[in-house]
Amino acid sequence: MLRRGPRACHNHRQSARATIATPSTRSPLSAFWEHYAFSIGDARFQWLDVVLAAMAHGDWARFERRLTEGLCCAARADAEDLPPPDGVIDEAAAAFRYERDLISGSDMSEWLARVGVSTDDWTAYLTRDVLRQMWADELEDLLDRYPPSPRQLEAAAIAEGVSSGLFDVFEASFGERAATAFDECPDLFAAEHAVSVAHAESATRLVRQHAHWLTMCPEAESVARLTWILDIDEAYRAASERLVDEEALQHVIEGHRLDWVVVDMDTITFADEEAAREAILCVKEDGLSMQDVGALSHHPVTRDRRFLEDMPAEHRDHLLSVEPGRLVGPLPIDGRFQVAAVLARTTPTLEDEHVGQRARAALLEQAGRRAARDHVKRNPV
Repeated sequence: MLRRGPRACHNHRQSARATIATPSTRSPLSAFWEHYAFSIGDARFQWLDVVLAAMAHGDWARFERRLTEGLCCAARADAEDLPPPDGVIDEAAAAFRYERDLISGSDMSEWLARVGVSTDDWTAYLTRDVLRQMWADELEDLLDRYPPSPRQLEAAAIAEGVSSGLFDVFEASFGERAATAFDECPDLFAAEHAVSVAHAESATRLVRQHAHWLTMCPEAESVARLTWILDIDEAYRAASERLVDEEALQHVIEGHRLDWVVVDMDTITFADEEAAREAILCVKEDGLSMQDVGALSHHPVTRDRRFLEDMPAEHRDHLLSVEPGRLVGPLPIDGRFQVAAVLARTTPTLEDEHVGQRARAALLEQAGRRAARDHVKRNPV
């Protein structure tokens, strides 16, 4: 029998209105927030709800930071007449289209029309993204010198969120959590749902913290919506506790027995392959230690402990096949070359805290995807 989360079923409740107040003149962002995103049961969620959920989970700050960095870079490029090098934006556009299988011009035009982003706004997004990467080491200084205004943030938000894929990530994450909560407390998704008063204070604080993104909606409306989302989160947490047990975790670990092998190793990274090969010879032929090689070459030795699945796919077979105590390399990584001394490999067990955390996350992700497949009806951006 389905049960409710303890606070989601609080006796003292207040009704949550289901529509946003619509002013006579709306900004594009206000209109976007009002668009239908998905439904679960009888509950219809707008993009504003997706945004509020991202704020509640602490994910919105990542988007806002990215957008702010891009805008300050664009401002610097304008102020100092420093556009990206010729051809870089064209390369970024080609990579964007290739990743999304937007091969023909009509494919691209249809995508832009569907997501509601103009060609100019999309190009501005690409330019910001390129500049952010070019000036990655200067971002803190640029944030102080060229801080964008709230109006600039609002004007660029849709193109940034849609083109970067972050809005899709936020929507998928909230949809999966909400769908899992639906199995726990379906009454929260009734057409005339009610919300508890338990989360009203937290909701009010979050709404005021992000008020510059919520000007299109009265504060009381945003608080009611966010309180409802926090109730859904509580039902999700209750469902998670029910789903996660030792047997289920062991089953997940068994399914990732190879991926979650832990490799301990010492590494040295060189700028060119010849230097990396010389380092290997120094260890194999001259009997030097990795620390000796690091000291002689003036390159740091890094002690690393990583899951096999977190390593580049082309390196995994090498790291699995070599005996502990032996060297692997040179391994190409981001234009550089790494020499690794494998110290140990550990089979994943539930007793390893990091393996347990990964198993729990994987288990809940699997459950969320199943629940979303069963309950979520989407209207993609």
